[in-house]
Amino acid sequence: MTPSPAPRRLLLGALLGAGALLLSGPAAVADEGLTEESHSRYVLRAKDTEVRVTSTTTIGNVTPDRGLTYYYFTSYSIAVPAGAEDVRATSGGAALPVRLEKTEDPSTRYAVATFAPLRYGHTRTIEWSFDVPGEPVRSKDYTRVGDGFATFAVSGVGDVGRTTVEVVLPASMTFDATSDAFTQERSGKTVTYTATENSDKDGIWAVVSARDPKKADEKVVEAGGTTLTLQSFPGDRKWTGFVAKGLQDGLPVLEDLVGQPWPGGLDTIREDVSPKVLGYAWFDADRDEIVIPEDLDTATLYHELTHAWLNPDRLTGRWLSEGMTEVVAQRAADRTGVTSDPWSTPDRDADVAVPLTAWDAHPGELDEDAEQYGYAASYAVLQKLLGGLDDDAFTAVVSAAQAGESAYERPGSRDENWGRTDWRRFLDLVEERGDVAGAPKVLRTWVLDAEQKAALEPRAAARDAYADLDEADGAWSPPLGLRTAMTDWEFDDAKDVRAALDGAAQGAGQVQAAAAAAGVEVPEPVRAAYEGASDADGYADLATLLPRAAEVTTGVGGAVRAAEADRDPVSGLGAAVLGVDRAAERARDDLSAGDLDDAAERADAALERADAAPWAGAGVVVLVLGAAGGVAALVVRRRRRSRSAAAASAVVEDALEEHVVLPAAGDPEVGGRGADALEPGAREHSL
Repeated sequence: MTPSPAPRRLLLGALLGAGALLLSGPAAVADEGLTEESHSRYVLRAKDTEVRVTSTTTIGNVTPDRGLTYYYFTSYSIAVPAGAEDVRATSGGAALPVRLEKTEDPSTRYAVATFAPLRYGHTRTIEWSFDVPGEPVRSKDYTRVGDGFATFAVSGVGDVGRTTVEVVLPASMTFDATSDAFTQERSGKTVTYTATENSDKDGIWAVVSARDPKKADEKVVEAGGTTLTLQSFPGDRKWTGFVAKGLQDGLPVLEDLVGQPWPGGLDTIREDVSPKVLGYAWFDADRDEIVIPEDLDTATLYHELTHAWLNPDRLTGRWLSEGMTEVVAQRAADRTGVTSDPWSTPDRDADVAVPLTAWDAHPGELDEDAEQYGYAASYAVLQKLLGGLDDDAFTAVVSAAQAGESAYERPGSRDENWGRTDWRRFLDLVEERGDVAGAPKVLRTWVLDAEQKAALEPRAAARDAYADLDEADGAWSPPLGLRTAMTDWEFDDAKDVRAALDGAAQGAGQVQAAAAAAGVEVPEPVRAAYEGASDADGYADLATLLPRAAEVTTGVGGAVRAAEADRDPVSGLGAAVLGVDRAAERARDDLSAGDLDDAAERADAALERADAAPWAGAGVVVLVLGAAGGVAALVVRRRRRSRSAAAASAVVEDALEEHVVLPAAGDPEVGGRGADALEPGAREHSL
């Protein structure tokens, strides 16, 4: 923010009988020797192209004479816009000589009035008046006054409680100011905005912006699937064309870089001079508008557009919001081939340097140099952390931060451990999603205070232990309780969870290894139980669940292999009759559903049927051949059956109980249908 120019006061000292001594300077000892009171009034009438200003200033000399030395004032000055015209000063009904002097600010000059010596105990009231015309767009002087718009500085010099600034505007005009101290009161067709609270030690200073929306030039543009209204100063087509092109070129790129579609929440982009005065543009969420300067700065446009995604609703900390927004804007400018002027890295040891979390803690309370340091340092930090990433990794970090994801959840997950991204969560994302080395050191140097730095000490060991566990459990995510503790930086809790898991990660790895060896999918309910465990009971259950799941998975794999094994025609016929494939498939389905006991039982059954398949196939052949030869009677001789034959008979009986069909004589489909070929309850058994 451009600071208000301090009023100049000239303090003269004289020694009686020894001539006069002139002491001059902006401050001298005037703060101790002069009282000040002022009432300033800025009036813009409808259809006027200049602001008319009157100001009444009363000063009093309170510097006592000292012996033969006395002190007096012979001049007093106020700040006026550089283009002010017809500047006059009167006192006691008489005109005072006035001269204008330059200042360091190209938009401001000093009006200096001179008068007879003002001695101790005396006061003088000075009536000032001048007119403020507007300057052309994109000129160095930020004063603008035109049909339906005006931007100009207002000021009033005075002691605390003795300063008033009024701005009178047509009721049709909106009012914005760099100070929140203004109140408003309508009278007929005008509204008076009044400030009585000093903005600094010298009095009140602010830049005001007035607009009549009905008189602004408007253009509706479509870009990136959204429709926006551009409001420019009347006749400033160059600005409108610049913004329209910036939207069409930039919005798709910004969407790609942020990794999220345009979020909406923006209706208008408005041209104003206030951002040029303040040193920053802004996104007004209450009005759904962006306010940017008349300067044709693409990076600034991209920056404010990016705030639709990256803002305090999503990111905790002004340094994080501003820094990340700027690195996105600069990358977008580079991708679209636009020349930009990014912040230079500031001196970390400068007098105004503070940890960026302290810069966050005092918004609007710091002077211009401290504010400039904060913006520059924020960009420097984010550029150090994200600037070296390729576009994919860059977007992965930015998108996750914008979405409030935890670094310990899968990318895109919004179900668990969601929250606004603060410096802790951001650091985790930078290291987990961006694989950036040295990130904690960057935050220690630029961002954190002493207490926050201490929070980093247990983090490294906790992350190493987490990484070891995450490697042991394969492709699965560690249990929810551990992920939550790490997300919340509760590292003691994380240690307790790891102890309670007691080998569960290795068990999870064994389940996945068993599934890979068996050629089956891992049972998702088992995975869900592991990844969702969040309390002592859940951790304890894993001690039995995971070994059992690995064992059953291996068994099911064996059943599947047995069902898929190559067979001779007779064994193939027996396998079909006994429903080996069906039993193996049902075992696989039970495993997928997490029904471990059923899966184990069916896998065992499938293996037993596979072993009995040759006997069952031979029996079917005998039956078929006997029926074809016209055998009328079957003489059964009592013979001692071998153990294999007896076992096969038992398996066949079990298969029959499951409605497996043994083909009838003359069945043309012999060997061609499994147990699932007939409807349950409609199956008959012929021997």
